[in-house]
Amino acid sequence: MYKSRKVRENKIPKAFFVALVFALLFWSLIKLSKDYKVVVSVPVSYVNLPQDKLIQKAPLANIEVQVQGTGFRLIGLGFANNAIDLDAKNLQKKEGSEYFFLIQNQKASIQSQLSESYEIKAIFQDTLFLDLGLLISKKVPVIANLDLEYKLGFHLLDKLVLAPDSILVFGPEGQVNDLESLELEARELKDVSENIKEEIAIKKPISLDKIKYTNEKVMVIGTVDRFTEGTIELPFEIVNLPEGISVNTFPKTVRVVYQVGLSNFNKIDKNSFKISCDYSHSELNNVTYLVPKISNKPNFVTSVKLIPNKVEFLIQK
Repeated sequence: MYKSRKVRENKIPKAFFVALVFALLFWSLIKLSKDYKVVVSVPVSYVNLPQDKLIQKAPLANIEVQVQGTGFRLIGLGFANNAIDLDAKNLQKKEGSEYFFLIQNQKASIQSQLSESYEIKAIFQDTLFLDLGLLISKKVPVIANLDLEYKLGFHLLDKLVLAPDSILVFGPEGQVNDLESLELEARELKDVSENIKEEIAIKKPISLDKIKYTNEKVMVIGTVDRFTEGTIELPFEIVNLPEGISVNTFPKTVRVVYQVGLSNFNKIDKNSFKISCDYSHSELNNVTYLVPKISNKPNFVTSVKLIPNKVEFLIQK
């Protein structure tokens, strides 16, 4: 009985809370009815650009504006998305591809777009710059970025084919002129023993964000074959031999060891390779041997080795 009486004696009356709420509400109304100056960051967009021009570098996205208004109005400003359009017809040319806005000349337009409920007291940026470039296009070569590991005994018969091997790009001249080539996304293929046919996306340079691409993917094609080793014994010719001098060589032929795909193996004959020794090279280096070199071979042959790699000779006058 004693405890329950004590609780009732310490209980705060509801009327106190009601009075407190009304006091706070009244105080807030007084405060919000007064005028205040605040600085807000307002997003800007650029409209009515010439059809043959594009923005090359990202311009200023926001301007700092000091506005004055009642607290009620300014609360609304904080929650509004008041984007301001800046009309490109008011641009002035500086030099080259640089243009600019004089912000003070845009104050009336900014005021009307922001709201008549607030008065613009100051704009902290006096000038906004735009880098505008002509809209141009060009073809850019594509570069593959494949890491290939072949199954033992297999290899490409010829170079990889890219389809397309170049891509038409278009955008502002400053960015398009900076683009010399396009690399494909990296791709790793292991234990390759079959023909390659992979569709791979191009890597878009992050810094060249205004460029558009007619193709965003490229087909990479390669013919893979099992390779075998072959040998053939062939004579060689001596070039740059001085007039009146003849030489006797030991041996008179060299053995050509080559690698070729099975599908092309039967295409190899004695006319497939041409081997020569440059006498002037031996004379210049003061050596008593000739160095045989391949001066012609089929494109489908991937590896060639000559045995021996030195040919002894005697001069006969």
